[in-house]
Amino acid sequence: MTKSRLLKSLLALLTVLLIASLLFACDSGTQSDPTAVPGDSTPSSTAEQGGSEEDPSTIPQVTASEQFTKFDTTIAYTPSECTKIDLAQDGTTVTGQGAVVNGNKITVNAAGSYLISGTLTDGQILVNVEKTEKVRLILNGVTVTNSTSACIYVMSADKVGITLAKGTENVFTDAKTYTDVDEKGNPNACIYSKDDLTINGYGSLTVNANFNNGIGCKNDLCFVTGTINVKAANNAVKAKDSFRMHDGTLTVQSDDDAVKVDGEDDISKGFIFIEGGTITLTAEDDGLTAVYNVTVTGGKITTYVGGKAVNCAGTVSIASGSLVEK
Repeated sequence: MTKSRLLKSLLALLTVLLIASLLFACDSGTQSDPTAVPGDSTPSSTAEQGGSEEDPSTIPQVTASEQFTKFDTTIAYTPSECTKIDLAQDGTTVTGQGAVVNGNKITVNAAGSYLISGTLTDGQILVNVEKTEKVRLILNGVTVTNSTSACIYVMSADKVGITLAKGTENVFTDAKTYTDVDEKGNPNACIYSKDDLTINGYGSLTVNANFNNGIGCKNDLCFVTGTINVKAANNAVKAKDSFRMHDGTLTVQSDDDAVKVDGEDDISKGFIFIEGGTITLTAEDDGLTAVYNVTVTGGKITTYVGGKAVNCAGTVSIASGSLVEK
């Protein structure tokens, strides 16, 4: 082989090796992770995002009977569209509009959705908006105690929804005496509303009511979903116009009645309606008490009571197998 032909062969070999090395480098730089999910470009945990906010697309929709409105069954929310309230002892912060802080009392004074997290000792969340306005309080891991009044007090609104953020625990505890009440003795429950109140979501709510009632409402009270535990010195759950439950888990321990509706002013009200869920009622007196009507179309209710499992002078309709008396 001549010298020139040898040189050409060497140059060709070097060129092939160079191209091969470049192709290998490109392939290595774009090699996929075999554990990755196609199309998933999000961080692997919420901690990497700096928060624990829910993805609203992961929240299932609720289909309920006509006893429940769209507001009642709306659980998903968009965190970026909420006013954020971070509770902290003598240092609560609000990011957004519609809420003001005065010491350890947080007042919501405008319609909208409020994403709340944190802990308050001897604090209160107060809702005071126009009677035409709706408010959603999204509890994202909240612990509140109060030694003088209710932990959550809805003073004025059209309707308030309490949404329990998925996977969170939320605890409210009051004291044995209240000193901060109005001329009618209100509030008289650890969570108290003068207007319609709905509780939904896929977290848990624990209410320790040492003064009087656990969850009290002067109008319509709805439980849609969630895990709700109430221990009360008087009635665990009390409403004036109606109590309605779609699903979820309700466990109560009461020194008087477990669930009570005592409104007599309107014969179309004064009722209990339950279409699903798992309910365990432990009470010194009655389990379900209503003035005009008790209707249970589904779910399972187990009572451990000193009085009647169902106490209603009006119409009582219980689906077969839905009520178990212990």
